[in-house]
Amino acid sequence: MVKKLKQSALLIVALIILLTGCSSSSSGENDSGEQVKLVVWIWDSAQIGLDTNMEAFKQAHPNIEIEYQLMGQTDLYQKFLIAANTGDKMPDIVAVESSNLAQMVSIDALYDLTEKTAPYRDKMVPFKWEDAMKDDKVYAMPWDSGPVVMFYRKDIFEAAGLPTEPEQVAEQIKTFEDYKEAGNLIKEKTGKAMFADSRTRSNNRFFETMMWQRGQWYFDKDGNVSLDAPEVIETGEFYASMVKDGLIVDAEAFSENWLNAFADGNIATIVGAAWYDNLLSNLIDPDSSGKWGVVPMPKWSESDPYASANDGGSNLAINANSEHPEEAWTFIEFMLGREDSQLKMMEEGGFLPSLQTTFEDEAYAEPVEYFGNQPVREVFTEALGQIYPQAYTVDFPVANQLMRDAFAEVFLNNASVADTFQKTADELRSRTGRN
Repeated sequence: MVKKLKQSALLIVALIILLTGCSSSSSGENDSGEQVKLVVWIWDSAQIGLDTNMEAFKQAHPNIEIEYQLMGQTDLYQKFLIAANTGDKMPDIVAVESSNLAQMVSIDALYDLTEKTAPYRDKMVPFKWEDAMKDDKVYAMPWDSGPVVMFYRKDIFEAAGLPTEPEQVAEQIKTFEDYKEAGNLIKEKTGKAMFADSRTRSNNRFFETMMWQRGQWYFDKDGNVSLDAPEVIETGEFYASMVKDGLIVDAEAFSENWLNAFADGNIATIVGAAWYDNLLSNLIDPDSSGKWGVVPMPKWSESDPYASANDGGSNLAINANSEHPEEAWTFIEFMLGREDSQLKMMEEGGFLPSLQTTFEDEAYAEPVEYFGNQPVREVFTEALGQIYPQAYTVDFPVANQLMRDAFAEVFLNNASVADTFQKTADELRSRTGRN
């Protein structure tokens, strides 16, 4: 009898140990001591943000090794689409811009994070979730946000006789008509360009943010193609007029010519997302500390209800075929779910958090040396609250590519914007099956 009781007790102890081991494994803490390597596909500027927290992560999770594999965004998405189609287990984690996220979600290539992200649903910027969802399930964790503002070169503005202090610049350039007028003055007085874009290989970000600020998009709120709507055509015609007036450096974004134009001080502004904070100081124009300022994005009309737009922002997701989804979530949650991690990425990497619980931190009011000690993060967060709430949608990559071809036709063949947009809208309907 005693022998049977001892056997039963040992059985119970063994069962407890087994259950404890299972519980530990599912938590993602990897307490077993087993070394796990996670492969992360990411682009170089995004790695800068994660690197700010890597030492802290290694100390907290010494059994999880991170291997970054760097590639350009376009290459990353194409490779991941192939990997998803073949059931490849690599990468474990993938960085995805919001503009391409819905496409990745749609092919069922990402791990279901619905339960894991539940504690963060009310803590993140609300519109960041829509492109991460399918059938009420969540497949990515929001990282940084992309509220659009206007970055400007103080020295170029001064040479053109324009104001240079942020408050004065914001007062002078309230609308895109004001922006165009300032661009013409800068061209006349200095020979510099107001902005950079490519006539034949545009990424369309400028035009798309102009649309977004007006509450317009390639698709309307019912999902129908709206590229040929009067307001969108009007926006396209205005954008095309600035290009045709010679207010640009004709260079593809992030090409060598584009980077050289900034390095040579030939571009006066960037109407772009808050993440240019990171790119300007680390990649685009690191030698011009103190020369750049930040003001709100120009509006189409002063009476517009929305004063900004969204441009991208990033997310982290887990490959549905990963062998280590729990450890992958441990990494993602450490980087994106902790206020300390997000604030460190903002202060040292220039990534504006989507985690709204950080917004009251005093770091947002701190002066930023690169921008002449202007507290630019206050401009970013103010813009974040003034964005028309809409999603990129699964068909954004198709629309964006067709738009590149449309503007190339406008600029190379002097085609009518209205006719070109109508033709492109019909092509978009054919390619997507939308009305």
